[in-house]
Amino acid sequence: MKRTHNKDDIVQTGLEIIFSRGFNGTGIETILKQANVPKGSFYNFFSSKEEFGLAVIDLFLSDMTALLKPISEDLSLPPLERIRRSFELLIARFEENNCSKGCLLANLGLEMSDQCEPFRQRLEDALQRWIDSVAEMLEEARETGAVRIEVAPSVLAESMVASFEGALLRAKVKKSVEPLKNFIHLYFNVFLA
Repeated sequence: MKRTHNKDDIVQTGLEIIFSRGFNGTGIETILKQANVPKGSFYNFFSSKEEFGLAVIDLFLSDMTALLKPISEDLSLPPLERIRRSFELLIARFEENNCSKGCLLANLGLEMSDQCEPFRQRLEDALQRWIDSVAEMLEEARETGAVRIEVAPSVLAESMVASFEGALLRAKVKKSVEPLKNFIHLYFNVFLA
């Protein structure tokens, strides 16, 4: 039976490979071989490797939205608990991957921000959406009196996301979730307690 070549298969395969090898370390041939797709099919779907990379980022964002949205929209939980559970879910996923892979946004941010403006912009937009989501929940917590925040929620949210990404980098290097658990403890048991 003839295999139907599917754009989604190529992007999913690319996401898995880019997570382990980076964007520059991932060749189109490797992706096509692993996806069992002929080279011509790639260029039917993508005009360039850059366009393909942007599709990989979009898939990652879609996956993260599907993962985190049920928590962020669970209004039965207080806002700080929703934020905490979102970060804890990301930590659990990292731990399930044996403290590897990390966050594609951070990985590609380090690798590609100075090399490709469309990548940088897509990554910035994605990180800003994440920050805005956290800031909305922080504002809700402030309005309900659950927490006293001396700085703008947007500033605190950006600091939280940046701190989490830094802790994630440290956890990858250390091959331990300890830096991420320290992040949870400091933000939720000390700073926002």
